[in-house]
Amino acid sequence: MLSASFLIKPASGACNLACRYCFYRDLTENRETADFGRMSDETAALLVDRAFELDLESYSFGFQGGEPTLAGLGFFQYFAALVRERNTKGARVAYALQTNGTLLNADWARFLKAENFLVGISIDGPRMLHDAFRVTRDDVGTYNRVMAGAEALRVAGVPTNALCVVDAATADNAELVYRHLRKKGFDWIQFIPCLDPLGEEPGGRSWSLQSAAYARFLKITFDLWVEDGRMGKPASIRWFDNLVGMAAGFAPENCGMAGRCTPYFTVEADGSVYPCDFYVTDEWRLGNLRTNSLAEMADCETARRFTSVSSYMDKKCESCFAAPLCRGGCRRDREPFADGRPSLNRYCEAFLDFFSYAGERILEMGKGYDSAKIP
Repeated sequence: MLSASFLIKPASGACNLACRYCFYRDLTENRETADFGRMSDETAALLVDRAFELDLESYSFGFQGGEPTLAGLGFFQYFAALVRERNTKGARVAYALQTNGTLLNADWARFLKAENFLVGISIDGPRMLHDAFRVTRDDVGTYNRVMAGAEALRVAGVPTNALCVVDAATADNAELVYRHLRKKGFDWIQFIPCLDPLGEEPGGRSWSLQSAAYARFLKITFDLWVEDGRMGKPASIRWFDNLVGMAAGFAPENCGMAGRCTPYFTVEADGSVYPCDFYVTDEWRLGNLRTNSLAEMADCETARRFTSVSSYMDKKCESCFAAPLCRGGCRRDREPFADGRPSLNRYCEAFLDFFSYAGERILEMGKGYDSAKIP
């Protein structure tokens, strides 16, 4: 292991919003302890110490929630100071923050710029789409507050990407969503398929993303992305970037595209550690920083079971023309399991349609792949 990635929940599942499709709220409501509260300074220090015990070349510390900024700016300042103090061998350190953006201001922006954070802002396109799902506990839309937070980051020069959840409404408005995000200055975009509750048969919610709609969304967005590149207005769309890199022979950096789970350390506010943000459940708890080293947790029976079951490939996938790029997709989209094994990806038909449509162009783009040209 030359590097390690941490996804940290400094405010546990607490959030100042009540997004209708929130997958993490669903997870917390289905475990013994729903909310671990704010991460203490003691736990933060233990996390940093455990990390540097690994003696690696590089570390990535990402913060997510719930809403991580609820932990307060002081927590983040303390954490960054700890890392500087403990990083005695000069390992490379990267920071990221995924936030709904509503609590950001000039003070936050100055800190994030000074510490070289990459910030992901959750925004679901134009106001009418965003405000349909991303609301406060009083059912008030949050678009204006999110854009104000994004503007504070822009003024301070903080690198920012947009994380857009693709639900039924988003999928039906692919061009509108893409053009709006580009107009608002988001040149890095990550589109995330909306998740139905864990263990529930997918597709039963009003906002559930259906496979045919997802296929249309992918094809329209891909064409817009390609055209913008030709017009000298390139954008980075994470899934497409990874596909082109894979076509060029590189491993994907997006773990859900690797063909099997590549666990990272997801750390809840009490110090409990899990293998993946989608599986912060009692079943998949690897241990706790107070009682286990990270090396022990990475190699425990639960971690090995999590990884091994994800490597199962459906017979249909083995002979599929799209398998080299699709690789079965994210395990979370292969729930619920059948006979203890992941099912066929719920978006299988969407991927077949998309790769039939764009696969040859992706392979051709891979021939001239240059990651340095990605914005």
